[in-house]
Amino acid sequence: MKKLVPTLAILCTVFFWGSSFPAMSFLLETSDPFILATGRFSIAAFLAVVWCIKNYKQKIKTNHFLRYFFAGFIGIFLYNLFLNHGQEDVSAGASSFIVNCNPLFTALIGYFILKQKVSYIHWLGVSICMFGVGLISYDQEGGLNIGSGSSLILFAAVLTSIYFHLVKPLVLIYGAITSTAYTIIFGTIPMLFWLPETYDFISHSSNDIKLTYLWLALFPTALGYLTWTYSVGFYGANKASLFLYLIPPISIILNFLWYQKNPSLITIIGGFIILLSVFFTLFLQQKNKNQQT
Repeated sequence: MKKLVPTLAILCTVFFWGSSFPAMSFLLETSDPFILATGRFSIAAFLAVVWCIKNYKQKIKTNHFLRYFFAGFIGIFLYNLFLNHGQEDVSAGASSFIVNCNPLFTALIGYFILKQKVSYIHWLGVSICMFGVGLISYDQEGGLNIGSGSSLILFAAVLTSIYFHLVKPLVLIYGAITSTAYTIIFGTIPMLFWLPETYDFISHSSNDIKLTYLWLALFPTALGYLTWTYSVGFYGANKASLFLYLIPPISIILNFLWYQKNPSLITIIGGFIILLSVFFTLFLQQKNKNQQT
């Protein structure tokens, strides 16, 4: 029973986030990437502000506010802008594959910033993973170039890895709900510049677009970040990232149901190379760790 709630939380996360890729592809047919990010997070930020007001007695240290700011700016604002811009040129299924490079980057960020050890197995895994990204980029855009959609999504994966490390210690101190709320609030503040334009666009849109924005705001954003933050606090960033392998299959299935489109064979091969490289890298590392203990 103790592990049931975290397991359900992480499964909800992967379903919500898997659904976000086809939803974003649908909205990007008519929306600007900045409007998409603002429309998605402004609703979630409103709910977060309500939570913080109701729990105003909870004291947050000044240096932790700064950490929340960087977590929100990097993991919410920058991540979604790079992801949205990248997905203008890359399909939902391909995008979900590339984003799932982040477990490898999570460990690399730990190496460069936290001075954690990274084995040669991990470096090999990153190299193989990049080959898979290159295949997808070649199939979708003719190659992996700086500024291409695939490279922007790849950078978004790096940003979300940084976010994982920033938010984990805060979850252990303040809990998942408070950490999610402050992260979303700080991440949404830079988006307020586009709020009038976003309101005007959504208010004059069809009901399908309005409902899609509402779904993104409530489930992949508000609930998705909440369940993910809770899961990271329970499992840790590296272990929780293993569950993210489920996102691409979910995204592909939902994308097929939505658009009646399947990814190409090259994209599927590249995607499985990414997933297998991440899985076996973390599996071999855990096996070596168990042998040492």
